[in-house]
Amino acid sequence: MRALELTTFAAMLVIAASGIVFGLTGFGFALVSVPPLLLLYPPETVVTLTLCVGLLISGLVVRDAWEEFQPRVVLTLLPGALVGLFVGVQILNVVDPAWLKAAAGLLVTGYALLVLRGIEPRGMHSRVAPAVAGFASGTLATSVGLSGPPIVMLFTARRLPISAFRSSISVYFVVLSIVALVMLGGGRAIDGDDLITALALTPAGLIGTLAGNRIARRLDPGRFRTLTLVLLLVTGVVAVATVVAAFL
Repeated sequence: MRALELTTFAAMLVIAASGIVFGLTGFGFALVSVPPLLLLYPPETVVTLTLCVGLLISGLVVRDAWEEFQPRVVLTLLPGALVGLFVGVQILNVVDPAWLKAAAGLLVTGYALLVLRGIEPRGMHSRVAPAVAGFASGTLATSVGLSGPPIVMLFTARRLPISAFRSSISVYFVVLSIVALVMLGGGRAIDGDDLITALALTPAGLIGTLAGNRIARRLDPGRFRTLTLVLLLVTGVVAVATVVAAFL
């Protein structure tokens, strides 16, 4: 088997596995897929792959859990998120994003550990919590690429039903990704070869997401909550680890 075929096959396995995680929870696709994909492709190609495949497979999660989609929840997040997107772009001009990423990673790790130990932080049920979570998500999205943790923290604390959690967070990320691309100047021409590669890998992502959807229907709320918290913990640890590795 030629090197190109081996690379494509390995990428398909990565995308399929990431799709399963995404189908289960509605987030985590980039978290799982980016590190191994960077071993196979240049960073520019990985950005195109995760963006294109991630947006396409989001529709499957939304469709699977549409009946419990909570538009009001998403709408309360978006105003703060839109402001945060702008703030995040400005932060890049004055703050080293590595330090911000490390701080966010430590905060997320600490939160996940506390909740896994049964300690529930206060304030998550207040009226201002969605605005704060949206603002933090938007700011981190355009500064360090960590848009997910604030929303996962909010939804987990409020114990949203599984389908409501998955569909609402998927819709939120679709909207946020599109707006973030525009604000970051994402209108640059996408390399044709990268786009072809993304389209070739999309079926693997769709299959993985469908499998994740089926598994999600069998999860009880307790296990789903634990799964999301563990994934949140991994997100925080990976964020800190990548910053530490960059300084070594």
